[in-house]
Amino acid sequence: MMLSTVTDCSRAVHPFAPASTSARGRSGSFLRFGAPRFNEDFIRVHRCDDHGVTHDLSLYYRIYHPSLMNSQESPPLIVLHGGPSLPSSYLYPIVQHMPTSRSIIFYDQIGCGQSSQPADEQLYSIEKAVSDLKELVRSLGINKFHILGHSFGGVVAYEYAKSSLEDDNEQHQNCLSLTLSNTPANMVLSHEESGRLVQSINEEFMLENSTAVLPVSRIVNDRFRKRHECRTENAPEPLVTAIQSRGVTFGPEAVRDYIAFSPAHLHSSSPRSVNAPNKLMPPVLLIRGEHDFVTEECIKGWRKIFTTDTTRGYREEVLNNCAHYCHLESPQGFGELIKNHCFINDY
Repeated sequence: MMLSTVTDCSRAVHPFAPASTSARGRSGSFLRFGAPRFNEDFIRVHRCDDHGVTHDLSLYYRIYHPSLMNSQESPPLIVLHGGPSLPSSYLYPIVQHMPTSRSIIFYDQIGCGQSSQPADEQLYSIEKAVSDLKELVRSLGINKFHILGHSFGGVVAYEYAKSSLEDDNEQHQNCLSLTLSNTPANMVLSHEESGRLVQSINEEFMLENSTAVLPVSRIVNDRFRKRHECRTENAPEPLVTAIQSRGVTFGPEAVRDYIAFSPAHLHSSSPRSVNAPNKLMPPVLLIRGEHDFVTEECIKGWRKIFTTDTTRGYREEVLNNCAHYCHLESPQGFGELIKNHCFINDY
């Protein structure tokens, strides 16, 4: 989900990276000297517009601990960023609190970061984002992996896992576990809850300052950020940088109207709907912050979906004194949750 109080920043369309500037073979250090190194590259993905014209686009990815990509003991973790216009860089600090025995894969969704940023809104949708993730998995040649989706990234992660169950041609066992971090099951309700929280802060401010001259939106927005977005004393540098380099805010109606539903085969009366183990969602961990604008109301839909009849396991965790960016507010606690969830579902 997009930060609701951030001023938009325009970005130029990122062209497909030519061979001379491709990141192939490049590697770098993370945050500080001596930190884990990474490999980065681009893959090609294809999206069609409403006129049937195919567009060749560039998808950027980064892999930490790349030598362990094919580990059977610790399969890789794919991390999906939110937005849907923030680059993946604000999630890189997760690496610091994960074991070095597991590869961690980040990528910039189309419209964000170093990936292509076409201006045509016809080229964007949740379904197309899911297709890109499938292409990334195929291109990297990984058969077993875990997925962590933050905010809107959790929507893409869930829809990916769901589509794998609904398509008989998919390998149903490739996703070992799913983590939805700060992800609402109902975007309309989430925006309503955010509006309610903003209104509450606005009323609070007016009671404190009865003679205040409107507008007071900057003060109210600042309080909202510190209470319900990121409760650190100062906004963390990775988040600030990501916000400043936001990409294309695409398909607002599709994202704002999103409601999660159970996999279609679970509602079928055919014999194929019998819930064999390979037709269940992978084990799911749901994480949210105590003060997240993705409130308790916003996650009730997940509980309805992830019953014992739809998934191989479901649990919720609430991180105290955290809001929407738990991995920056309580990095060690967040890291422990992800590390353990992956570990117990590695096989």
